[in-house]
Amino acid sequence: MRRGERCRPWTASEERRLAEIAGTMPRREVARALRRSNEAVRQKASRMGVSLRHWEPRCSETCPACGMARTELRASGTCRPCELRALVARAESETAEAMERLGPADRAVYASTETRLQSAPDPRPAPPRTEGMTPYRAARARDAYREALERWEVRTLTRLLKARRRRLERMIKKISNQ
Repeated sequence: MRRGERCRPWTASEERRLAEIAGTMPRREVARALRRSNEAVRQKASRMGVSLRHWEPRCSETCPACGMARTELRASGTCRPCELRALVARAESETAEAMERLGPADRAVYASTETRLQSAPDPRPAPPRTEGMTPYRAARARDAYREALERWEVRTLTRLLKARRRRLERMIKKISNQ
């Protein structure tokens, strides 16, 4: 504003819009959306009692394979859970090939014990309850949930992969003993 120039009064629709988008994006973007200065937005939000705090999510990259927001993508261009799913699938196909080479008695033993030996995975993290939270706290809670879900998937898939590989090793040992 130039010296001596009067400020443009805030309209009711601008105030509603400020209340809606405050905390969902950085202050300079809020100011740009409202076509107001950074300082005018800061002062008005302060008078309205609206927080302009903004959470920048850590889970910002989207995996092209699964479409989930992830903390990081691997060198292959996919997330860690997608890499682990591919490794589990490969281990299962190798196990199926090894199963064909086993004798009928051993094959029957592996088929019958497979369902009994499955261990239960850890419980999946519960999604956050964000009603009544400020936009900042809600965004932070959703981001923490995405991170916890990614860690849970990696833990569960790693456990499954190790079990498949151990089973394959036991099968190969039986095949070599035949």
